[in-house]
Amino acid sequence: MEKKLRSYLIQESKLPVNWNEISPLGVDQYLWLHNGYQPKVEVKLCYTGERLHIRFQVFEENPLIRYHSPGDPVYKDSCVEFFIQPLPDSDARYLNFELNAAGVLLLQLGEGREQRIPLAQDSTELFQIKGDFHANAGQTTGENTWWTLEFSIPFAWLQSLFPDFTVASGQLLRGNFYKCGDETDIPHYGCWNRVDSASPNFHLSSCFGELKFQ
Repeated sequence: MEKKLRSYLIQESKLPVNWNEISPLGVDQYLWLHNGYQPKVEVKLCYTGERLHIRFQVFEENPLIRYHSPGDPVYKDSCVEFFIQPLPDSDARYLNFELNAAGVLLLQLGEGREQRIPLAQDSTELFQIKGDFHANAGQTTGENTWWTLEFSIPFAWLQSLFPDFTVASGQLLRGNFYKCGDETDIPHYGCWNRVDSASPNFHLSSCFGELKFQ
């Protein structure tokens, strides 16, 4: 039986991006641990002439932030991740963007989990990383506290790694979105497209969903 992949249309936008006009996808499949902790996570994507823009919204109280230098193991903190394979039909390599709630980035390139190449240690300005924390004490929905994280990937930078990559309507990419926290008070592993693995492993490109420029 063929595995069903989730898909998402990446909408074109003008600057400044109006995120209220962008449809979200949900990081809503929590795997491997059965502790009942499944923080709500929504992701929105769009593209402009020069960049791919990504925004995470995470409903999580007291996110753990211990790492503050690019390249640190931020997946041990309260972390969101975007794995992207720009040329799925011709190049097995993919990028893993992993950021904790403070916007500290771990970025690597490779074909699988092992022997990945670290990239862009000075990354905040390049990827325009910014985040914020919010709290609505008057809400009674159980989603009183959340944090947001936005960043963008320059197409020129992406083409320096993948020279055949172009931006055109209908073009297909592959990728996945994750929420994790290996060493938080309640460890958790959430994903957008389901990962078929007996143990925690986000580095399975065969389990990436489809992303298409609209």
